[in-house]
Amino acid sequence: MNGDEKSAARLISLVERGGEEGHRELRKLFPLAHRAHVVGVTGPPGAGKSTLIGKLAVSLHDEGRSVAVLAVDPTSVKTKGALLGDRLRMKEAEKKTGIFIRSMADRNYPGGISQAAIGAVYVMEGLGKDVVLIESVGAGQSDKAILSLADTVITLFTPDYGDEIQLMKAGLLEIGDIVVLNKADKAGAETTERALSASVQQPTEGDWFIPVITMKAQKGEGVEALKKAVEAHWKVLKGEKGKRRRGERVNVFMMGLLKEELWKRFCEKLGVGTEYQKTRDEVRAGKLDPYTAVDRLLQKMEDEGRGTTVTP
Repeated sequence: MNGDEKSAARLISLVERGGEEGHRELRKLFPLAHRAHVVGVTGPPGAGKSTLIGKLAVSLHDEGRSVAVLAVDPTSVKTKGALLGDRLRMKEAEKKTGIFIRSMADRNYPGGISQAAIGAVYVMEGLGKDVVLIESVGAGQSDKAILSLADTVITLFTPDYGDEIQLMKAGLLEIGDIVVLNKADKAGAETTERALSASVQQPTEGDWFIPVITMKAQKGEGVEALKKAVEAHWKVLKGEKGKRRRGERVNVFMMGLLKEELWKRFCEKLGVGTEYQKTRDEVRAGKLDPYTAVDRLLQKMEDEGRGTTVTP
């Protein structure tokens, strides 16, 4: 809360590991929540999300904004950590004092967003950041968890995906507040831009018309136009729409914590039970199918839970 970025980094590590210590510290930060503009960037792999975020972060920083970047990478199979590929494309941003960059593994969390990233947003708000940029894994149409986390969602495409616009209408296009066509110097860019514009030019809640912005992020072209669109959307969010999105963010965080804690306790109870050991061995030996095994274990948990009282 005094602006110490090293302290913030350690706190995010605590949140990633889970457990009471990290949760206890986060409780102190909740009074400072919802102060930053949280901007999520999603899109197909290879669309240039890291490059775009790096350029946007520098542009915001140069106009006096305090910026944080949370880059959610796929989990490494071997180390279980983030692959850190995004950092290679944010070298310019890394050199700027006042831009906090943190890579986080998705921990195989569905929807392209690490559960811990939600807690990390609160840490960044406690640190006093004005803007928090979040890069999702970019897993295609399933990459929708960012909708509940970000105030403004930027959906990124390239001309390579022009033939798939119809397929994506019900996926990534419907969650974006701003649509960006990156690598606009590639063949097929004009056709893709027309298809995108035809698909998204309807007024959304709050009379916000979704803009389609063409960019060449690698060259820095279009960054200013994107920044102006982000700032314009932030003004729209000053009303009820913004309150609803921030309320949904808290709800998603609460439900995520609840699911994690229930799963943790469930596994702890199963791990020491003889019934679990027996069922597991039968599945491994091919004597029992997984569906029956799961039904058996759940039934046992229900039987053991009957007659107990839950204290609020």
